[in-house]
Amino acid sequence: MKGAKGRRGGRPVIDFHAHVAFPDVVAFARDHSVALNFQDDPRLSEEDRRKIREWAASRRERMHETGDVRLRDMDEMGVDIQVVTGSLVHMCTYWADAETSLRVERGVNDRLAEIVAKHPDRYVALGGVPLQAPDLAVGELERCVKQLGLKGVQIGSRAGDVELGDVRLRPFWAKAEALGAVVYMHPAGITDRRFQKHQLWNSVGQLIEETMAVASIMHEGVLDAFPKLKLCIAHGGGYMPYYTGRVDRNYFEKPSTRLDMSRSPSDYLKLLSYDSCVYDRETLEFLVHKVGADRIVMGSDYSVGELHPIEFITDSKVIAPADKEKILSTNAARLLGIAL
Repeated sequence: MKGAKGRRGGRPVIDFHAHVAFPDVVAFARDHSVALNFQDDPRLSEEDRRKIREWAASRRERMHETGDVRLRDMDEMGVDIQVVTGSLVHMCTYWADAETSLRVERGVNDRLAEIVAKHPDRYVALGGVPLQAPDLAVGELERCVKQLGLKGVQIGSRAGDVELGDVRLRPFWAKAEALGAVVYMHPAGITDRRFQKHQLWNSVGQLIEETMAVASIMHEGVLDAFPKLKLCIAHGGGYMPYYTGRVDRNYFEKPSTRLDMSRSPSDYLKLLSYDSCVYDRETLEFLVHKVGADRIVMGSDYSVGELHPIEFITDSKVIAPADKEKILSTNAARLLGIAL
């Protein structure tokens, strides 16, 4: 890809947040999938239900497909390279026993590698691991990077009931740092019935999960133990970057909150990366102000997210032109080890 020009005339545009789903794995995880089991309000009219079904079918087709349809969508959006990941809200395996989870994740990873092999100039991929079984996760992470040529892995916001900062996950973080592998954190969805109404699992729950994951990583010392981690958080980091003042206050005023921390939460935020999928330009502009443009990558949440992810960034009157270029291209290339 070195020296390549993007379809928009500048450097290649990289979409860091693009899902794929394999029907057999979706069926395997169905009973544990938040996206497939949370129902819409029974007061919806039949016409509304029909429109929802049609929209879902269209999005599902695109998520299942990595050939002509997706490539055409990418061309129309102006995206040169997608970073493809398995859709955790449809295919998460953390609920399964360790060996079954590993078997399914290995199969998904093999298929992701095949997708990249068919279109190496258009796709790179992040695999998956059975994070609830750290020893197996370490082995599969290494296989993803060294044997399959994937750029790293995607993980959920918790490993079963284990928070990401838990000491039991230290071998996974150590291996990720040693390999220079990207770790992209994207929640699989809150299944608590409290979040069923109004699709709150999606609009609010995903961001809560991201916020809790970042808090755990900060408070449990992961970023101090592994300062070279390439860790990117979906959806602009959840709520954490936008209300850090209260978390900082605890850090400075309450010693029990900082026993495993060497710096403030606001400072830790600048060690992570974030995608731009926040759906509100003022929010994105604040994120740039809070963590710096060097820490943000463009993400569309294909095939269910932002339809114009490039314009979402380029139409900003606040973000500097040079910073827009970083967000659209060079930051992701640096994380992924892609020479442009």
